[in-house]
Amino acid sequence: MRLPPAVRVTLQPSRRAVAWVVGMALCTCSVVATLPIDPVIVGLVVIAILVWAGDRVVVVALRRAPRASVALWLTGDRTIVVRRGDGRLVAGHVRSSSYVGARITTLVWRPDGAWRSRAELILPDMLPPDDFRQLRVLLRYGRSEAAHGAPASQA
Repeated sequence: MRLPPAVRVTLQPSRRAVAWVVGMALCTCSVVATLPIDPVIVGLVVIAILVWAGDRVVVVALRRAPRASVALWLTGDRTIVVRRGDGRLVAGHVRSSSYVGARITTLVWRPDGAWRSRAELILPDMLPPDDFRQLRVLLRYGRSEAAHGAPASQA
């Protein structure tokens, strides 16, 4: 069986991701502020939340940090190559726990030789519509011979 063509995409900054991260950080800070604990501890926790949110905005939403994923190359056998913000290429395999939806796609993958999996958030405003559709189709229907075996005969 012939594999589908590979998909190569460049991820753009996302306004939706910025809005979600900032909104969730503000909601969390408001909950922490209402807790009946020492104001110094509340202040430290709020600062920690804001630092975390700033990091997530730069890495995930704006894709501007050296460790941010800026481009993906995905093949039909679920092999992935990720280009980081510092120019490094990291190869790995897509895991079955990835989620493909119309409004959000989470790509869970494990780099070759790594112990832990990594996740990439992909929103519709990060890619042109056609690239987003192609990536979703390949994630949903791509298969690995090693993990899934040969496909059933359609004859």
